[in-house]
Amino acid sequence: MPFFKFHFVEASRMAGVSRRMADRLQETIGCPREHIVFELIHSSVVEDVTIKSGNDWPYVEVDYFERPPEVQHEVAKVIYECLMAAGYPNSDVYFRYLTPENYYEGSLSEINMLIKNGPIWCEI
Repeated sequence: MPFFKFHFVEASRMAGVSRRMADRLQETIGCPREHIVFELIHSSVVEDVTIKSGNDWPYVEVDYFERPPEVQHEVAKVIYECLMAAGYPNSDVYFRYLTPENYYEGSLSEINMLIKNGPIWCEI
């Protein structure tokens, strides 16, 4: 974690900016690079009776443990700038906060892992 789910982003365009985006997100969030997960979601827009598979306005869902507002703003900025470099002049970012009691690695919740080992998610 954190998880970044990209809608309406072409794989080839994402691949072109993924290294730079991961580098900047790792620095901004302060977590190990291997915890950063990018996922491309196939999305279609249904408008009246027409199905549209393309959209030049991607949006990104970010699932992570809550961070200070200034970190969140910087994460959104990194995503926006990287998507702009990939040829998407407009994009939206939506943050959802994971909670330790609802997140499990294997069969242990983050709460149990905290009690046993101390914090294991990205430091803020």
